[in-house]
Amino acid sequence: MLKILIIFVLLLAIFLLRHALIPLCIGITIAYILDPFVDYLERKFSGKRFLCVILSYLAVIAAITFLIWGFADIIAGKMATGSLQEAISSLQSYYNQYKGVLNELFGFSIKGPNISHLLQSFGGGAVKFLIGMIAGIYLLKDKDFFLRLMNKTMHLLLGQKVHGMVREILFEINDVISAFLRGVFVDSVIVAFLSSLALASIGIDFAVFIGCFAGIANVIPYFGPIIGIIPAVLAGMADGGISKAILAAIALFAVQQVECNFIYPRIIGKSTGLHPLFVLTAVSIAGYFGGLLWMVLAVPVAGVIRVLICKWAEEQ
Repeated sequence: MLKILIIFVLLLAIFLLRHALIPLCIGITIAYILDPFVDYLERKFSGKRFLCVILSYLAVIAAITFLIWGFADIIAGKMATGSLQEAISSLQSYYNQYKGVLNELFGFSIKGPNISHLLQSFGGGAVKFLIGMIAGIYLLKDKDFFLRLMNKTMHLLLGQKVHGMVREILFEINDVISAFLRGVFVDSVIVAFLSSLALASIGIDFAVFIGCFAGIANVIPYFGPIIGIIPAVLAGMADGGISKAILAAIALFAVQQVECNFIYPRIIGKSTGLHPLFVLTAVSIAGYFGGLLWMVLAVPVAGVIRVLICKWAEEQ
């Protein structure tokens, strides 16, 4: 009875403090994603784990810096020729011309208070992410300590038999999530390659760089493809006006349709053990009920549910 009460109090505390625990959740996510890379480096550097953690962080920061530098270089080049200003002016005029239609179709408008609120939200999110990054360093550095602590806590609260069963389920869930992350990486590489090829075929400058950005952005369901198209449209507008911008948008839209309807379900479904139809269904249901966040989590959650159902069926 005491154990059940302790578990209930812990779950209640987590629920009540869920917003305050967001940085910790970010840290756990970062640590989980980077852990295989840190383990690989640790084998190469003979157990110097803290050094490997720092190197992993530096590699990620370097990749992000490369992306920012690349876009800054593109923008600087276009601004030097005046083509970027012309492209932005053209887009602004088109927006002003069709603003009413866009607001009617998509239900959005650009207003000062919205931008102010967006900046405040971004600042708060940046602080939480920074704290999460620091938490991720500690979690990666002292991985063995935290795993032992979790095992001891579960053993005390659940007992040996239940703990063994839960631990086995957690191992299987870990396999599903790890396979999902590998599948997402492969999917992003394919999208980056196809996007680069499509943009290069219509003569867009910096096609490979913009294609790589589209591949990275594609990790985010729904909004990711839109974010990936924006640089291509701007580059097309700067190079050849509205006609080339439309061509660039159509090219990436075609790639994304192939990816979301054929490539993503097959790769992610194969990596998580889910049929492609179940993958599409999971993403659709998550988007309908939960929005963006649940669309990101839809497939791994569906994979976890599959593990739980299979484990339950084995026990019957």
